[in-house]
Amino acid sequence: TEGQLREAQARLDEAEKKAGKKLGLEESQLGEPEMVNFWQAELKRLTFNKEVLGNLRSEILSGSASSLRFPSRLTIWADDVAKEVEFWCEAIGMQRYESPAGGGAVVAFGPPGLMPGEEGAFFGLEIQPSSGRPAQGGAPSRARLSYVSVATPSLIRISRVIASGGVLIDGYGYYDIRSPAGIEVRAYIDDRRDPVEFVALAVNEGVDMAAVGKELEAFGLKPSGPYQMVSPVTQSYMPKLPDGNVLYAGGDPKMQAQVLVLPIAKPKQKSFFELLPRGASIVMDDQGRPTVDILEQEDEVTTPISLVQGPPLLMVLFPKGAPAPTALAADASGAEAATLELSK
Repeated sequence: TEGQLREAQARLDEAEKKAGKKLGLEESQLGEPEMVNFWQAELKRLTFNKEVLGNLRSEILSGSASSLRFPSRLTIWADDVAKEVEFWCEAIGMQRYESPAGGGAVVAFGPPGLMPGEEGAFFGLEIQPSSGRPAQGGAPSRARLSYVSVATPSLIRISRVIASGGVLIDGYGYYDIRSPAGIEVRAYIDDRRDPVEFVALAVNEGVDMAAVGKELEAFGLKPSGPYQMVSPVTQSYMPKLPDGNVLYAGGDPKMQAQVLVLPIAKPKQKSFFELLPRGASIVMDDQGRPTVDILEQEDEVTTPISLVQGPPLLMVLFPKGAPAPTALAADASGAEAATLELSK
C-alpha cells in the first residue's frame, strides 16, 4: 500500500507540474488527486486494523488472566454453497477467505480470526454443505438464530440481492434481506471497522431470557444492557427491537462482533391513528438509487427467526487456560475455541 501511495503521489506531482498549479479533487481528468486520497485512506485503515489485531492477539495470547473473548465465526448450512457464497460476496460485500474441508467456504469483510498479519480480527461466516450437517446435539442452546446485523459503508444493491438468490423482506430506509440458505440480514449505512455488528439470537418459546444470558456469560460474554442505535439517521426506519433485549460483548464492541439476545415479541393491538401512513421519506429503489415514497406506520414489533437448515454454530475464541463451558479446541491463531450450538 505504501508503494501504491508513492506511485499515486508521483503521478499527481507530474500532473501538477504539467498544469502549473496544485490540483484539487475533480480538477484532473485522470483523477490523480482522488487516487492519492484513496491510498492515503487505505494506508490509514490498514495501519489501524493492524494495530487492533496486534492488541487483540497480545491480550488473548497473554493467558487465562485475560477477560477477552472474541466471537469469531458463525457456521451455517446451505444446499448450494456456491450460491450462498455469491450472496454474501456480491450482495453483502464480503470476500471468500478459506475453503475448509468438506466443500465449505469462509467469507468475511476482512481476514477472519486472529491469525498474525497486516490486518485481521474480522468475524467470519462459515458455509458448509447441508449434506454434511450434524444432527442436533444433546444439549443445544435455548436460543435460535434470529438475524445478522451489518453496518455497511456502501449501499446494498437490491438487484444483486435478487440475482444472487436472496429475498428482499423490506427496503424502506434500511435493508432486511434473506440469504438463499434462509439467514436473515438487517443492514444499514455506517462506517464500522468490522461491518458485522452483532449476531442476534431469539430465545425459544417458554425459555427465560436469563437462561440464555447464563449460557453466554459461561462463554465469557458480558451483558451491556439493551441495544442502542449507533447511527440514528440511517437506523431511524429499522424495526424496533422487543423490549428486554440484551447485548453481550467479549471486548470493545466497536472493534468486534457482539451477540444480541431477543425475547419473543408479543403482538400489540394498534389504534386507528397507528395505522395511518407516517409520511414521505427518501428510500432506495431496486437499483440502490434514492427515491421518494410514502412510509406506512412502523411495523409491529416482532422477533425475526432465520430459516436455518441445521443447528448454527457460534464459535468464540478464548485465552489458553481460561475456563469454558464446552471442550476447547486449538485455534490456528494460538488461542482456543469453544462452540455454542444453537437450536434449529
